[in-house]
Amino acid sequence: MRKMVVFAVAAVLLASSASIVRGKDIKVLVDESRLFEIDPLIQDFLISTIDLPDFFWDVYDWGYSFNNIFEPWGFAFAKLELEQVATVFIKKEGELSYSTLREYDILVIASFEEDYTSEEMDAIRKFVENGGGLLLLGDFEYPNNSIAQAFDVLFYSETAVIADNKAVTFAGDNHQFYVIDIEEHPITKGVDRIALNFGIPLSSYESGKVLARTSGSSWADKEDLGSKDADEEEGPFDILLAMEVGRGRAVFFGGATSFWNTIVLGEEENLDLLRNAVEWLGELGGPYKQYKIMNEEAQNVLSEAVSLYEDHQFPEAKTKFEEAVGAFEESKEAYPNAEADEGIEEAHGFLATCEIGIKADETFDNAPDLFDSQEYERAVDEFEKAKVLYEEIQYRGRAKECTTKIEAVLLFQRGEDALSRAPSTFSTAGYEKAKSIFEQSMSKWEEYNDSDQVATCEEKITLCSNGIARIKRNRMLVIVGGAAAVVMVVVVVVVRKRRPKLAVVEVTPEIPPAEAPAKPGDIILEALKVQYAKGAITKEEYKQLKSIVEKPKPEEDIVMKALEKRYAQGKITKEEYEKLKSAVEKK
Repeated sequence: MRKMVVFAVAAVLLASSASIVRGKDIKVLVDESRLFEIDPLIQDFLISTIDLPDFFWDVYDWGYSFNNIFEPWGFAFAKLELEQVATVFIKKEGELSYSTLREYDILVIASFEEDYTSEEMDAIRKFVENGGGLLLLGDFEYPNNSIAQAFDVLFYSETAVIADNKAVTFAGDNHQFYVIDIEEHPITKGVDRIALNFGIPLSSYESGKVLARTSGSSWADKEDLGSKDADEEEGPFDILLAMEVGRGRAVFFGGATSFWNTIVLGEEENLDLLRNAVEWLGELGGPYKQYKIMNEEAQNVLSEAVSLYEDHQFPEAKTKFEEAVGAFEESKEAYPNAEADEGIEEAHGFLATCEIGIKADETFDNAPDLFDSQEYERAVDEFEKAKVLYEEIQYRGRAKECTTKIEAVLLFQRGEDALSRAPSTFSTAGYEKAKSIFEQSMSKWEEYNDSDQVATCEEKITLCSNGIARIKRNRMLVIVGGAAAVVMVVVVVVVRKRRPKLAVVEVTPEIPPAEAPAKPGDIILEALKVQYAKGAITKEEYKQLKSIVEKPKPEEDIVMKALEKRYAQGKITKEEYEKLKSAVEKK
């Protein structure tokens, strides 16, 4: 009875000091829906042994509860310590669900005698992954692993408690000793020793950091408590583990009864450890806080996606929008909120336009290949389809580019048609027309730096220029050849005129006087006029040749040059050339 009074006085003192700092921004839920109670046989023994009125036993608290302030096995002093840094809520009944957990920062499980269901484990795991904190205090009488296994952690499965004959004890029992092998961590700040009361080992874990362990002289005491048997496992044993899980954190401690009223009343460092653990677990904030951080992260991704979209990088933008949708859905899953719904709606709107942009790009990129394959009508059709799609998403710059390239293809096609009709013996008009059209097409391609198409146009322009030059050469050869033929006729006439006449006397009929023979220059000019009239030479070429003919030159000089040319071309023999040359020189 005296111990109960002491507990009551201590509780009043702690409560008075805790009231000064209550209401901190950490919400702790302690689950006591399946509260562990003192064994009924022990209850009956105590009732029969201690002579107290019946009403006393009727209100006596047999549970390991955070509300139990009068009994040694209560956690009320631990609760008062937590209330210095958090607001503590106790759940007395019903299964745990995520919809309940998401409203808190931390879940504390320190007293339970029944397994948690798989649905409850899933809810707890989801709670932690979305920013919540879990503090699981294990005991050799609890079904610890029904929760711990959800985090790939296992407590010692056999009924055993850690004993140590060499460690310093705090209650005269080798199962109640101080653990001093402690790692530095925010949870262990200011804690030099932990009073471990009937602790149990952590047997396995996939991740996390061990913060405290027993010494090598400890063992897992299963039988004949207090003495080590040969088959009992030796230490050291890990007893305190902290880990990051998704956006949240979890702490596992194999020593729930180390925070009983009767223990912490004289071991303040245990309370420091508990308070530190709650502060560390609550740093990140539960789902009802984390969703805001998730939304900020999702909004950043959405902004990146919009930037990519505005740069018309549609495939990359689509990937980012999908990432943003996933991030907003994660936020909504963690904690239903309107901001996430709005973000998802906005991202989905952009995703639809990205799909149009991607299709437009594919169509647009296909058109030049069709152009290169000389499928001009299909190329124009593809550009037309792309233009419609770009206009649908208001990509005006690319729609205008489609229009320009449609014009470029049509011009090129016209140029091809003109080129196919261009070949001629004497007229360059067809090639000049085709060349002009190809130049117009090239200027359209040049507006958007389409080097391949520009090169194709340049090839066609070169082809036209070569055709024009070839026709001009042919015309000149025809003109010169015609003029040379005329000169040859003149030469023959002149040679015959100068040939000596035979002295033959005969009577000839009177013949009217013949007209004077035409001058060689006149004959050549007449030939040029004929060529010009036929369109074989241009006006400029006619004038140029006419000026050459009319230029004052000795007749013999003209004839001699003509003879030399004919001889050089092999059209007269050397004997003919010498004979004609001699005749001219005798003129």
